[in-house]
Amino acid sequence: MQYDATYHRSQRLRAMARWAQVGVLERRSQLPVEQAFADRVKQKADVFFKPIAVNDVDSIAFHRELSYLIDAFDSLPWRVDIAFDSTWKAFELETSETYGGNATDRLKETAGDVESKVIERLCSKIPVQSCEYLFKRLVSDSLDGSIGHGLNQRILHSTDDKIRMLLNHLREAYGGGSAEFRRKGAMLLRLAMQGDMLTLGDVTEFRLDTTSRARILISLFLYTTRNERFHGESFSPFVSSAARLRTYTHPYFAFLSSYYLLLSLWMEKRPLAMDVDLDGLIESLDDNFKMAFEVFGRHWDK
Repeated sequence: MQYDATYHRSQRLRAMARWAQVGVLERRSQLPVEQAFADRVKQKADVFFKPIAVNDVDSIAFHRELSYLIDAFDSLPWRVDIAFDSTWKAFELETSETYGGNATDRLKETAGDVESKVIERLCSKIPVQSCEYLFKRLVSDSLDGSIGHGLNQRILHSTDDKIRMLLNHLREAYGGGSAEFRRKGAMLLRLAMQGDMLTLGDVTEFRLDTTSRARILISLFLYTTRNERFHGESFSPFVSSAARLRTYTHPYFAFLSSYYLLLSLWMEKRPLAMDVDLDGLIESLDDNFKMAFEVFGRHWDK
């Protein structure tokens, strides 16, 4: 059944009116997409997500990061977007412990240092919706002039020649077409993020290396998603009339990415924080992706 914007507007107002009468301890009625997601979790997931155990480290920053992770895990599985917000705080705090400068500069440096196997695994599993989001922000918004100043500056200064070559090709070949054409552009972007060898017009054997993919993932995808949520530039995802089950894949992938990027930094900078090696970290990532695919099924690639 389809529910239009009027239905969701009325449900939002109804929830606020009810809370004004009885207070917020009463749970509001779930919207259809929230109920559908709850049903899938109940049917498909015994665990949903399983973090890696950590050791005590004598560091105030480290324990602040743990507090953010507790907030994140408390939000799962229902509010994967809030789980991303909290995990990103932990990851960004760890970058500030490691690198100097502003957030943009720190994230650019992180992309060059983070464990390559983690980047490759994450990018190989990027969901379709996240690529459609990236295509809109990096291509469509650039062409119609609505691209944010901060993102435009990151494209200029936090990327590299190969990334800019890819974006120029996407703008020229797919930016001005129909919705179906733009989707094809998003799927080409997905192949690039997965490390496939591509042909871009007259350019053959084009491939993004791991560092380029890390720059897109960290500086363009995760940081842009975080900024839009932080500055109130995006709708709360699951009370929107546009929400579908696939809507959950985008923030959940952002959460998983932020979490394993944080662990990758811990492995390098805080070797006593965990008892797993890189192989153990990748095994954990693979297990959590497997659980995600069980829950989201075809919606991950839809």
